Amino acid sequence: MVMHMTAEQEMKTAVDVSMKTNIEQDGKKEQMHIQAPGELHKKRGYRYVMFTEQLDGIGEVNTVLKVGEHELTVIRKGAVSMRQQFQQGETTEGSYETPYGLMKTEARTHHVTSDWSGPQVHSIQFQYQMRVQGTEAGTYDVKISIEEDPGDNE
Repeated sequence: MVMHMTAEQEMKTAVDVSMKTNIEQDGKKEQMHIQAPGELHKKRGYRYVMFTEQLDGIGEVNTVLKVGEHELTVIRKGAVSMRQQFQQGETTEGSYETPYGLMKTEARTHHVTSDWSGPQVHSIQFQYQMRVQGTEAGTYDVKISIEEDPGDNE
């Protein structure tokens, strides 16, 4: 298999990704925090952030964040698979697959913002209400920090 890469695709930067998710469901609050090394690259007007999550007792999940101006697509493959688009002010359908089966998801996105203006540290924030198989699954407030590795010379 031969892979052809354009100069644009080769511009990958090593980053440290920190993702904090606050979940509120039925009056209960929960916080999840993921920290992982990853890479950042630009392609066709989008930024892609790629990293691997280690989920306790489940295994490894490869995550890709495809970031546009007021939209974000989360693609996860591995121990669990998920594809969900978040568009500011819209309700979008997606899917979530676990070893127990495939579930339909629906996200009503309140806002998606990203800040790429800093020289080394970037951020993505989004908030949405999630439904899984037609049932409310809570409000999610996600903050992602992407810090470029100053020692990366790829």
